[in-house]
Formats: sequence, structure tokens, C-alpha cells
Amino acid sequence: MKRILILFIIGILLIQNSIAQQDSVKHSTPPEDNSYRETLIDDMDKMLDLWYVKKEIANSNSILSKMEDDTLGVEENDSIISLELKRISSVIPMAYNQRVKKMVNLYLSRKRSSSAILGMAQYYYPWMKEIFDKYDVPEELVYLTIIESSLNPQAVSRAGATGIWQFMYTTGKMYDLNVNTFIDDRRDPVKATEAAARHLKDLYNMFNDWGLAIAAYNCGPGNVRKAIQRSGGKTTFWGVINYLPRETQNYFPAFIGAYFMMEYHNQYGIKPAKISIPTAVDTVMVSKELHLEQISQVLNIDIQELKTLNPQYKRNVIPAFSSSYPLKLRTKDIPRFIELQDSIHNYDYDTYFAPLKAYVNVFTGAGTSSENIKKKYHTVKSGETLSKIATKYGLSVEELKKMNKLTNNYIQPKKRLIVGYEYVAPATPKAPADSTKAAVESTEIVKEQTGDSKQTEKPEYHIVQKGESMYGIATKYGTTAKRLAEYNNITNMNVLKVGQKLKIPKD
Repeated sequence: MKRILILFIIGILLIQNSIAQQDSVKHSTPPEDNSYRETLIDDMDKMLDLWYVKKEIANSNSILSKMEDDTLGVEENDSIISLELKRISSVIPMAYNQRVKKMVNLYLSRKRSSSAILGMAQYYYPWMKEIFDKYDVPEELVYLTIIESSLNPQAVSRAGATGIWQFMYTTGKMYDLNVNTFIDDRRDPVKATEAAARHLKDLYNMFNDWGLAIAAYNCGPGNVRKAIQRSGGKTTFWGVINYLPRETQNYFPAFIGAYFMMEYHNQYGIKPAKISIPTAVDTVMVSKELHLEQISQVLNIDIQELKTLNPQYKRNVIPAFSSSYPLKLRTKDIPRFIELQDSIHNYDYDTYFAPLKAYVNVFTGAGTSSENIKKKYHTVKSGETLSKIATKYGLSVEELKKMNKLTNNYIQPKKRLIVGYEYVAPATPKAPADSTKAAVESTEIVKEQTGDSKQTEKPEYHIVQKGESMYGIATKYGTTAKRLAEYNNITNMNVLKVGQKLKIPKD
């Protein structure tokens, strides 16, 4: 009897094990379509198009120029990869199944993209991990940026999620990320990382499971609660996976795949690229409105570098009209900026700010009346919301409402909305033929009387005043900075001394 009872128990255990295995396969089998995988690949391709990544690819001696994608199979390495995942020390609930295998294979086969990600990680992750540590969030969760945006602070999804952490407008507002005509804090990696740490901690406090918190970061806590309810009250990611949205079913496995690549890339021949994002940087507060092109011209800094270090400024404008805003520069450039900031502000001011006049007026609440401002319109389509339209044109919902004098968020299809402004330079009036002829004749008389072919002579010298730059002085006398520097045998245009005597070119 005892023997029969033992055999009966063994039989039950074997049946349970078989059911568990079937359930595991059911839960771990990827969906038939590859849409999410294609989304990840598209994000990687966009990341490879970033200025500093393209610069590294173009360097024939760089790792990226020699790194090629391949189709690396992991079919025969299942046991090894499973063991390597188990060796990772983390509070994140790791697993290895068909979904995870597919994502591990993705990051191991896209070698060039993974190499670029590893290179950018050396710039972003040290300080990101410090922020996560401050909020008591597992530091390895910074790897979510790989599956969110491929570490691209300029990334914008089809739904309007923006920045390295892909915050939607409303979620960003919840965590103090400001969005308006000139600024999008979702593109500021530091501010967005602070917001992401707070958001992830809030999600963990809701579900007490990091797998579910990660899922909720992708699809929202409401969808996770529904999945828990439909699963019969299960409280782990793998327990509710079949009840989550299709993309989210692959989101956490993608995180594990990215995590695996970050830990074991060397074993699979993937080396970090040397991405040239400056690391020796500092921040200075700006108290006057500036265009990044003004800074680029006066300080002779590549405009792409300025955009890379300050991605939050959507129109390349620091809108310090009434309050101060931060500017990030290489540490060595900070003293020069402080010394020349007045010259930078004055350098071709009208050229850079006249086309932005209407946007400035909306930003400062001064109105938009100007004969040189042309309005741009959008006709509302069925199903469109103010939020979607605002995101499309780089505005906040509040600004869009202000432009159109709307008192609520309700809009009807076919309604025309003002969504922007275009500056039209005033035409230069032509002088009447008679007056032109008279002016020419008058000039000729002056020339004959004075024997001089020029109506006005440029002064021979200019004494450098405090705050002046080579560019500002050259513009004043109708020449170029390069010509002025060559005329005075100056090799470094960025170094001028107060009281220095500059000879002005005659031609």
C-alpha cells in the first residue's frame, strides 16, 4: 500500500511538472510578429545617426568604423547564457526563456549599435547611477534607457514620448519636467533621469516587484493592475505576462537582453566605442537670452557640440528673458564665456531673434502683433487632441491654447489652429528712378570736389573695450573676424586684451 501511495505521489508530481513546463513555454513564447523588435532596431538606427556617433563612424581608425553587425546565433549557447544570467547579482527578477533569448540575440548581433551604446554609457551612466542611488533605486535600471531610446536624448516616439527616458507630456509634468516653446526638460538627460528615478520608485511602491514596476513604466500602472486582476491575483511579471499589452510582454525581456549585453559584451567581441561627448564639462547660469549659434560664432565652438551638451533647448535658444537658465560647456570654455557674454548677447542679435519674435512674445506673454509675422495653421483631424497637435509642433498644450485663445481642451475636427509663426523679412524699398539718379550725380560731384572715391572712411585703428570680441569688432567695421585676425597677425581669435590696438582692414 505504501509503495502504491509513493508511486501515486510521484505521478502527481510528474503531471504538475509537465503542466508547469507547458505553462512556462506558453508564457515565454514570443508573439508571431516582430513589431517590437523592429521598433528597437529603428531606435538603434536613429542613434547611429547622432552627430557624435557619425563622427566616430567616419573615423577610419575607430572601433565603430570597423564594427559590423552580424547574425550571431545563440541556439547552442542556451545553457551558458542561462548560467551567466544567474551569475548577475541583482534585485531584478532575471529569467531565461525564448523571449529573453530573442532579445539577447538582438543586442549581441547588432554589434555596431551595441558598441555605440557602450561608448555613450561611459558618459551617461556614472552620474545616472549616482542619481538612482540617491533615490534608493537599483542602479542597473539605468539600462532601461537602452530599450527606451538607445541612449538618444533627441528621440521622439510616434506617440510623442520624448528624450532619453521617453517621457510622455503628462507623465513628465507629474515629475516637474517643463515643456514650452523653447524648452523640453524631457530632453535634458539629468532632469529626466531624476524624474525616471522618482517614477520607478513610485511604481515599485505600488507593486512591490521590480518586474511589474518595469512593465508599468512601459504601459502604465493601470494596465498592470488589470493584468494582475485577470491573472487571478498573481504578483510577478512572469505570472501576468499573458495579460499585458503585446509590447510590454517583450519590454522586460528586452531589458534583460540589454542588461546581459552590458555585463558580458567582451565575451562576444563587442567593445565600447570612444564616443567624443565631452566629459570635462561644467554649468554656467545665463541671465540674458542667447542663441546657441551666437555662442558658437563668438567662442568658436562647434554648434553640434553645443546642441549635444544642451539638448533641452528646442529652438537652440536659451530663453533667459526674465530669469536665468543653465548652459553646459566644456570646463575650459567657461571663463571665456563669462568674459565675453555681453558680446555674445549683442552679436547679430536681430539676425537670430527677429525670426523668433512671435515665439518670444508668446513665451513672455507680450502678444504677437507684428507686420512681419506670418501665422502657420493646422487643420484638426478626427481623433486629434490638443496634446498630440502641440507635441507635433514643439509646443506645450498651454501655449497652443494661448495662441488660439482657447478656454478648454475641447476641439472640433476641421477647426484651424495657429500652431506657429514665420518671420518675413521686410522688403527693402526701392528708391524712385529720379532720386536714384540724383543721388548718383550728387555722389559724383562730391568725389570730384574731394578727390576721394569713398564717402566715408573706416578708422585706421580700434581699441579693444571690455566685453568685446573679434567677431563683434569685425561686424562693426563691415569685415570678417578671419580677415581682421589675419590683418593683425592674430592666430587665436578668442584671445583679446582690453586696450589692445587693432588695425582695421581698408577693403
